[in-house]
Amino acid sequence: MKKIIDKIARLIDLKSIVTISLIITLEYLIVKGVKLEDQMFLLFSNITTMVVTFYFAKKDKNEEKENPNDNAVG
Repeated sequence: MKKIIDKIARLIDLKSIVTISLIITLEYLIVKGVKLEDQMFLLFSNITTMVVTFYFAKKDKNEEKENPNDNAVG
């Protein structure tokens, strides 16, 4: 139970809030068909993609540091 609470607590930090809000905003723009200039839409979607990629890449590196022998063969 404590493990679940710790995972939920980690989700509620600034970078998670920013990432989730960017994704929700991008989805809203796409679903509602809001008219933006092409360059503005590309800029916003690229920024969202960069933030999500950075978040997951950084998370993977942190997990590798915590468990360095998980990928060992044998």
